[in-house]
Amino acid sequence: MKLLFALLCLSAGAALAEDATLVANTVLRTAHSLVILKAGTTVQVLARNDKTVTIKSGDKTGQIPVSALEAYSDADMMSAPRTAPVTPPPAPAPVAATLPAPAAAPAEPRKAQTMYGKAVEKARDNAASHEKTLVQPTDEILGGK
Repeated sequence: MKLLFALLCLSAGAALAEDATLVANTVLRTAHSLVILKAGTTVQVLARNDKTVTIKSGDKTGQIPVSALEAYSDADMMSAPRTAPVTPPPAPAPVAATLPAPAAAPAEPRKAQTMYGKAVEKARDNAASHEKTLVQPTDEILGGK
């Protein structure tokens, strides 16, 4: 009797499941893994929450965000699919003969935020200071430094 009741519940659940199409690539979170589903994939909707939908895709069952489905509504899943308004592409800007913009000065390098970065900056500064004060044998002959 219990087996018959279980089979009846499973068949009723399968009959209530509806198909939906994914609008964008999304991650299906199963019990033991994550599966990436491509946009346009048709899945069976098994249950729906406020933010997630339990679906079945092939042999995998898990949850995806509600926003990943093509047709969804706060009232019910049987409503008409939402479509975004179609806007025409912007008109191309007229091309005018313009002078090239002057080259901008290079940006100031950022200061280090981590201890490692500060140590690297300190080593770089010390090496530069050492190069400035280092006496080269050719300096006396050529009149350098």
